[in-house]
Amino acid sequence: MNLKVLFCMFILALLVNSCVSEFNAKLPANDVQILIVDGSIIENTDVMFYLSKSFPLDSLNIPEENLNINANLSIIGSDGYKSQPAINLGRGSYSISVGELDDNVEYGIQIEYNGDIYQSTLSKPLRTPEIDSISWIQPEEAGAVSFRVSTHDNAGEARFFLWSYIENWETTAYFYTTFFFNPDNNEFYVIDPAPYYYCWRSATSDKFLIGSTEALSENSIVNKQLYSCLPDDSRFSVLYSVNVNQRAISKDAFEYYQNKIVLNDEMGGLFTPQPSELNGNITCITDPSKKAMGYVEAVKNTTQKRIFVSSLELTRPRIFSNCTLLNDSDLINLLGDSENLYHDAYQAGFRVAEVPDIDNVPMGWALSNCTDCIANGGTKNKPDFWPNNHQ
Repeated sequence: MNLKVLFCMFILALLVNSCVSEFNAKLPANDVQILIVDGSIIENTDVMFYLSKSFPLDSLNIPEENLNINANLSIIGSDGYKSQPAINLGRGSYSISVGELDDNVEYGIQIEYNGDIYQSTLSKPLRTPEIDSISWIQPEEAGAVSFRVSTHDNAGEARFFLWSYIENWETTAYFYTTFFFNPDNNEFYVIDPAPYYYCWRSATSDKFLIGSTEALSENSIVNKQLYSCLPDDSRFSVLYSVNVNQRAISKDAFEYYQNKIVLNDEMGGLFTPQPSELNGNITCITDPSKKAMGYVEAVKNTTQKRIFVSSLELTRPRIFSNCTLLNDSDLINLLGDSENLYHDAYQAGFRVAEVPDIDNVPMGWALSNCTDCIANGGTKNKPDFWPNNHQ
């Protein structure tokens, strides 16, 4: 197997989960396509599995057929158990309901695809301990904000961990705008309080985050850094929240993800893992020459913990904006003198940015991304868990 194929497989696995990494490798057009499987078996949960195929990196776009994988997917057990088939949601996404998992039964995933049967190595479900804490630290004034996780397992069962996280943050437009222009009738109107000042945004982790206590004297992880962000990021403009998910994994799974991290970081070279090290635990039992990539395990549970960080708790540098307030003279210089100046300004992407004067004429205009938080990628859908004392 050409090692470069692994680069594109890794990209596709990330893209299915809305996570993108860029590589510059060039692949020959005749490289063999490989089935990519992403998902976990979690007790009493409706879980998602994602199926896709590798593709050449020199493709201008991701081939649609590489995402539209039609297959039959079921959970199987060493006691002969086989679940109902997963529901095909399209574009390689499958939903399957997992019931109670027997501690003494080994489970795996079985995929019937393109006339072949793929199957993950069966394994007993792992138990995930609670997260002790999620914390943050800003070691240097106005320096990067580092987020950390701590966990332990007194039972000594879980020694290898995989983490992921979801970020949510409140953000605002640069100008607090309550005065608006209607281009259909060329009239101004007021909405108070400002409807487009507060927004929320979200993001998911885009890296493999793993940890181990195998080399430690105690089965405990303390303040392991998961990620960091600069304090001038819009994440910290008002209120920020992160929810960290923790899952116990096996030693073999840990080594699999460890190798993928090295592959992602180094993209080739003397110390890049060989393809045989990256096959995961999925094989084609009807034709062993056909390859698959992924690592599927069963777990009894996952654990989560959320924290909030206010902008007032951080040391932030002075943040500059390109939001400039324009008056009528500025608009005329930009757009030309016209009796429909405000209509022309609106069509050019400007919005009222400052309260009107006594004659009900706006005193300032700015680009829409300075007056409307939605134009900056935000949404007005406030998360259910957001504190009531915040918008």
